[in-house]
Amino acid sequence: MTVLTPFQSTLMLNDEDKQQSFWVQDDVHLAHALTPLFASFMVPAVTEGTKLAFDNLKLPMLQFRFKLADGRVYQDTVPYPADPQQRFEEHKSVVGPLLPVLKQTLQGYVDNEFLPFYRRLDDYRKQPLTLAEARDKVRELHDFYRRAWQLHFEIVLPRTSFLVLEQMYGQLTGETNTAVVYDMLSGVMNKSLETDRELWKLAEQANRSPETKAVFASPAESGYRVLLDRSEAGRELLERLRQVLEVYGYRSSNSHEFCDETWVENPEHALRIIASYTQKSYDFDREYAETVREREARTAAALDKMPEGELKQSFLQLYEWALHSWGLDEDHHFYIDAMLPAKSRLFLLKVGELLVEHGAVQDREDIFFLYLDELLDALSAPAALQATVEGRRREHAANQQKQAAPFYGKPPERPADPGLERIFGGKPPEIREKEQTFTGYAASQGVYTGTVKVVRSAEDFVKVKQGDVLVCKTTTPPWTVLFSVVGAIVTDAGGILSHAGTVAREYKLPAVVGTKIATTVLKDGDSVTVDGTGGVVHFGQSS
Repeated sequence: MTVLTPFQSTLMLNDEDKQQSFWVQDDVHLAHALTPLFASFMVPAVTEGTKLAFDNLKLPMLQFRFKLADGRVYQDTVPYPADPQQRFEEHKSVVGPLLPVLKQTLQGYVDNEFLPFYRRLDDYRKQPLTLAEARDKVRELHDFYRRAWQLHFEIVLPRTSFLVLEQMYGQLTGETNTAVVYDMLSGVMNKSLETDRELWKLAEQANRSPETKAVFASPAESGYRVLLDRSEAGRELLERLRQVLEVYGYRSSNSHEFCDETWVENPEHALRIIASYTQKSYDFDREYAETVREREARTAAALDKMPEGELKQSFLQLYEWALHSWGLDEDHHFYIDAMLPAKSRLFLLKVGELLVEHGAVQDREDIFFLYLDELLDALSAPAALQATVEGRRREHAANQQKQAAPFYGKPPERPADPGLERIFGGKPPEIREKEQTFTGYAASQGVYTGTVKVVRSAEDFVKVKQGDVLVCKTTTPPWTVLFSVVGAIVTDAGGILSHAGTVAREYKLPAVVGTKIATTVLKDGDSVTVDGTGGVVHFGQSS
């Protein structure tokens, strides 16, 4: 049995935790098994960061607690210990003044805290470091992680106040399907859409040259970069791609992890996406402009239905603020969820090189299979850690293959918070074998019939063809590039305000999310009908 250090024990879910609280596996954001080093940063950052953020926002919750079981993150939502209604009134008084300036608030933190810290990390990896200096800077990074996740929640949680738009919409129109109000918030530019647009423009550039167009005409086993480097047009494309990735390339397919290669390290990740864009008739600017036109028409029609009065004026004001800040969901992910681990990874690889030089590990990426306390000890007095690393690699690989328990402990009797359900989902799976249907949340309207492609990681992106139905556990912003290829989306995890639901509405794709079972029931080649209006998936059809 592995003996845990005191620090490692604080990360782990134990029997006492399971008896005292209800722990849900966060399959929306952290569906994968975490490496020890990333867990050492992420678990304390969210646990401590939410306590500070929730207190600053006067939320009627005390904090989110994160702990690990089999490498997976489980979350306990700790209720506020005093009168929740009084606390909620305090929360409203704090959040109200923030709603008109959410976008500016994010940008202020980006300009004054995040980007300056990332520049420091870049500087650290460009200069020689002693063991003591590396140890101090790892501690500095760990401290910043807590600050970053405090700010993360202070930035995104006020946005849940816009959920009241649903209720107001129903009161003003008499409609029961109030979730259509979110269709009135599509067509808002954000960092994920910006990234897609830049890659599309590179595909357009590639198609204008016979040499580069020929390179992307078929899969390149040796990689596209080698082939592009053989022509002047190809080298021009690579230089433009380098410039794009210096802005948009600090991301990986997983986002929340240190061990995954980033786009800026290996442009092949972006080149494979560019290759898929060159093979289809698609105009990002035209499609985006059409989404904006549809949103404006839909909004005008909805407002025409609403009787004049104070409630309509309140709706209009709140809607205006929501529209202005709706890109915040993707933008905060770009600067925090994705860029923080990407920049951290590059710095930590430098620290890993230092440990290789001192004989502690054999490869710089071995560092990710140490817990923080082990890393700090190694930077104080290097010792051979290869046996520990190899054991952890085996354990991590085994954890990746395990079927995670959906929860531990007894579910609370109190009803689920509607705001959290809109993001995380949570209703139990519902499958009807006789009718050959299963249900989820109706996240994006429309009905589409197509061929299933089950995508479990970025390595599966290449198998997705034009018009396929994307079936996956969840999506993150690096997956957005698939949304212009597929015809519909079905996920295991999430609610209608999860990433998959929000971006599906941007791309006008029927989507059913939070089914719990899609990746289990469906397989590649199945023909399905996705009813994004009713939240139903019809399977077992002949293809």
